[in-house]
Parts: sequence; C-alpha cells; structure tokens
Amino acid sequence: MDTSTIEINIAGENEEVPYALLLLSDDTKEAIDHNLAKGELYLGRQNGQIIASFILKCIDIGTIEIKNIAVLESLQGKGVGTILIDFIKENATLRGFHQLLVGTCDQCHKEIEFYKKSGFKLFDVRKNFFLENYYKPIYENGKQIIDMVLLKIDLLATTNPGDGEWLA
Repeated sequence: MDTSTIEINIAGENEEVPYALLLLSDDTKEAIDHNLAKGELYLGRQNGQIIASFILKCIDIGTIEIKNIAVLESLQGKGVGTILIDFIKENATLRGFHQLLVGTCDQCHKEIEFYKKSGFKLFDVRKNFFLENYYKPIYENGKQIIDMVLLKIDLLATTNPGDGEWLA
C-alpha cells in the first residue's frame, strides 16, 4: 500500500461523522458523540475515500488526548496507524501541547504494543472504567474488558528543538 498518498485534515462543519469507522474503536455511538462534543474530528483520506479517523480532545493547556482512533479493517497493519500517530504528534507539538495521551482497554494487547512502539509509555489504569461507563459488557479477544490502560508521550522529549525533526 502506498501510504504517501494519505491526506489527513480536520473535518469540515458539514461533513458526516464516519460512525461505522469510529465504531471500530468504541462500542457505542453515544461514547463517540461524547468525545465529539468537545473534540476535533480528523479524517484520513486516500484517493478521496475516508480510510481512517480520530478525535483529538484538549485535556488542559499542555495536554491533548487521542480518542476513537480507527483505520479501516482491510488497511490495519499496513502503516496507516503509524502515519496517523506521526501526524498527531507533529500537530500537537505545533499547537504547543507538551503531552499526548491515549487510552485503550486492558485486553487490547495489539493496540498497547502499537502505542509502545510509537513511543508511548504506560502511566495509569482507570479501574472499572468500562464497567462504569458502558451499560453492556464489552469483550475483546474473548475476555470482558474492565479497565482502561492509559499511555502518554512527552512531546518535548521526542523532538529536537534545533531542527524540528523527529528523533529515531
């Protein structure tokens, strides 16, 4: 797959929310709407087709969180997620944020490893998050998810202020 042709932009006011895509990363439309209420919807397109989406939500003056990040199932594992994360890091840094957060379920081992490879570090667990915030049990990899695992990256430590390039 040629990932160089992916364009990522904030969604326009009149653009439809790609719920079918975002529901790959959350189990309810209500949870997505909650994140959209004070968040920014971004769309990743290739040849005009939406192939990825995420929501960014400001937590405080220096911290922004990734919400509902999703890539079409047929394109997962092909570098699209890495392009999204690189875009988000650069976007957040340019906007003056110094910390980037993301949360995922305790049974989402593939996602946790992806975030770790992208430079995130585990820093907290929200106990019983999925029991308290969703009215039906949710399962991942055959196990009920209970806790939310939180990861973060210090954006100031991942860039070289002298040239703006990402360090390997």
